[in-house]
Amino acid sequence: MKALETASFPEIADRVSALYNEEEDAMMLGMLGKDYVIRHSGIYLHGQAAPVGHAAVIVDYLFSAGDTFIAAPWRSIGDLSGASVPEFRKKVELPLAHYVSEIITRARTLLPHLDAKPADSMISSDMAMRVRALPKVSLHVEMSQETQDFPAEVWVLYSNNALEFLKPSSLQELGELFKERLVSLLRIY
Repeated sequence: MKALETASFPEIADRVSALYNEEEDAMMLGMLGKDYVIRHSGIYLHGQAAPVGHAAVIVDYLFSAGDTFIAAPWRSIGDLSGASVPEFRKKVELPLAHYVSEIITRARTLLPHLDAKPADSMISSDMAMRVRALPKVSLHVEMSQETQDFPAEVWVLYSNNALEFLKPSSLQELGELFKERLVSLLRIY
């Protein structure tokens, strides 16, 4: 958070597509359907200090070298990080697989709260969505329901440029935040 104290918000806001408020010298940035306020004193969500994991992803995004959104080809976290990432499968995709039928049934209600839209499936899954995780980083999520022969499955892919905006640890955290947000929305809606 030290980096925020002396940061030039107008320059950052322009590069990462955040909204800059000159009067308050603050930025507003959307992440997974929630609006965060970034001040020199910290990052806030609903007037309170944002949770540490949320703030870490946002700081990484703000101070990245990235500047352009490039969606395709969509890439797995393993492709982006250059290493096997079994924790991602275990912490993000497998837990979401338990909710595939519910998510598909309630997609019309859930997707707007995630800044997501239905998308064409790349693998003939039962449902695909594009999630605007951050203004210049998106997720492509494929979901297949359980069948007699196969269990329910979820695959989360990142926009091709994601590594330009987030370190591998932040990509992992963003995936986990997506899962938590989607599961919490299922409890509400």
